[in-house]
Amino acid sequence: MDAALTGLAGTTVGAIAGFAGAWLAQRGQLRQQREQRAYEERVRWLDDKKGLYRDLLIAMNGWHDALDSLARGEDDGQLSETRGRAYKWGVEASLIASEPVRAAVEDLQGRLLAAQRVVLGRPVVTERPPLEAVEEGLALLESALRAELSDPLRPETP
Repeated sequence: MDAALTGLAGTTVGAIAGFAGAWLAQRGQLRQQREQRAYEERVRWLDDKKGLYRDLLIAMNGWHDALDSLARGEDDGQLSETRGRAYKWGVEASLIASEPVRAAVEDLQGRLLAAQRVVLGRPVVTERPPLEAVEEGLALLESALRAELSDPLRPETP
């Protein structure tokens, strides 16, 4: 009878251990699959983002250049068009960009609008030349774009 009980106890312990091992293996596989999907989602837009971010930087720099031309008295009549293009690409980028990029775009747009008010003769009290603030904003945006494109493994920030 002792042998039967020992056999039953051994079988029970073996079954529990087998069940626990299978459960742990399944959990590991599910976690690995989740991480793989998350990685694929981050990398999926990478090629699209490169072109989009390039166009966004070109449009924002175009807005800056139009303001700079106006400030030097060389109005080429492109301000409205370049501003519209910059807003268009800003909206496009905000649809797939991370929070740091969206914040940098909004900050730069605010700086450009403030500079535009000064250039068009609607003074705004500023501590420094308005286009200097815009150039700083352009650099911040470019840094945010490069950071997002260079490290697709970095987890998204909420």
